[in-house]
Amino acid sequence: MGDTKRDPFYDAANVYFSQNERGAEILRDKRTLAEVIAHVNAGATPALRIILVAHANEEGNLGFSLDAADLKRDAQAGDRKPRTEFKELRDANATGGLPLADAAKIDASTRAEVRGCNIGRSQLMLDALDQAFGGATQVTAPTHKQEYSYRSAGKGKPLVTEEAHFQYSIEDPGRPTVSRADRATRFATKYPDVPSSRWPGLLAAAKEKHVKRAEMSWTGPNPPADDAGAVFARIGTAKRFPAKAGWVVTYRGRTEVGGRWQFEVQADRVTSKGSETRTVLIRTDIPPDRDTLKSQQMADSGRPDAYVWTVEDKVTGDTLKRTVFSEHTEWVIDRRIVGKSGTAHPPTTDGTFYGSSTYAPPVPPSSTP
Repeated sequence: MGDTKRDPFYDAANVYFSQNERGAEILRDKRTLAEVIAHVNAGATPALRIILVAHANEEGNLGFSLDAADLKRDAQAGDRKPRTEFKELRDANATGGLPLADAAKIDASTRAEVRGCNIGRSQLMLDALDQAFGGATQVTAPTHKQEYSYRSAGKGKPLVTEEAHFQYSIEDPGRPTVSRADRATRFATKYPDVPSSRWPGLLAAAKEKHVKRAEMSWTGPNPPADDAGAVFARIGTAKRFPAKAGWVVTYRGRTEVGGRWQFEVQADRVTSKGSETRTVLIRTDIPPDRDTLKSQQMADSGRPDAYVWTVEDKVTGDTLKRTVFSEHTEWVIDRRIVGKSGTAHPPTTDGTFYGSSTYAPPVPPSSTP
């Protein structure tokens, strides 16, 4: 799903699959999920295996676009790299934005696999891919970094190619305190095939990767609190309506008018000429609800349970910036994963190294006899 001439990952994967999947149709010109589905639909026979080789990450993002329109948008926005996020695929499934997978070409006998870094950690994305492929197959993907390599075996000999998992890891939502002893226990428990003699050296190379990321921000006027003191301070009633001049100031409350908040203050006084009343109004946009913002971001995340979600407000003058953060900590050892017998090549049924989709299509209602 990428350029084999410019990207070493795709180059090595191309060499690997060309050598190890000689009976396969290897495509190097598809750049969107829509193209893949359309190509399989157009095949003369059912697909036995569909393998998507692509950059990916643990958040549930794939390194290719959804369709031609999305590919164009990706090329013009952000880092200008192709990307399909969980929320994009979820919405496309809901609205029919992708070609409908042909059930005769992608059925229960089809194996769909993604070979991309860490994408198997996102259960939601695997299920969304399963749905995009029609729901009859099961999608599997690695929970670790995916690595391909090749080297010369000598003149006249075929290249030596290898597929491997890279980077031992343990992770937690937020940033909990993990002692060195606890780290050692968790790593050894997760990777039981690693000889105990190797752990001291591996653990010495472990590094903490803590990320607190701003997922979205809303910026707008900061309304005063719904009480007299806050509203009086915002208006400056002490100067505008001084008590020594006979003014009595009353807070009339907050109401919603036209989708905005309106704060009303009334000032009254009696003079030698009669009574005087003045009304002062403050109108502001209504800031989005903190819990609603957080819930929206969690719903759009490919791994909502992997993070601690918080909402933080920053007030500068009369301006409010409300930001939703996700926080996550991972301990990683940047080494190829090696067991007692050498480079780990676990089956796709191994839950430590692969995630599997669980999507089941809705059962159509039965007709009344």
